[in-house]
Amino acid sequence: MVEWVAIVYDKKGSDRSQARPEHLAGIPPLVQAGKLVCAGAIYHDVIDGKPANFAGSHLQIVADTKEEALEVVKNDIFAKTGIWDLENILIYPFGCATRAAK
Repeated sequence: MVEWVAIVYDKKGSDRSQARPEHLAGIPPLVQAGKLVCAGAIYHDVIDGKPANFAGSHLQIVADTKEEALEVVKNDIFAKTGIWDLENILIYPFGCATRAAK
């Protein structure tokens, strides 16, 4: 198995608020299945010391192939509802040198 890092931006003008509860509910099963080791939002700004204004998402996916990793992304509600810009996704094999528990 290979770990893949994916950066997928939100489409300009998209609103993730309606799909966010379903998106968040889909994360624990992927973690429990060993397919997702890290995920979270990326932002455009920092305001008053806090990230602000969603830019997209970062995912670290465990899969044998790039295609399998991409399927994890495509099965997310943000992909299915057109929030994520799948045409411009960045996805690469990832070699983790260190990982600290949060």
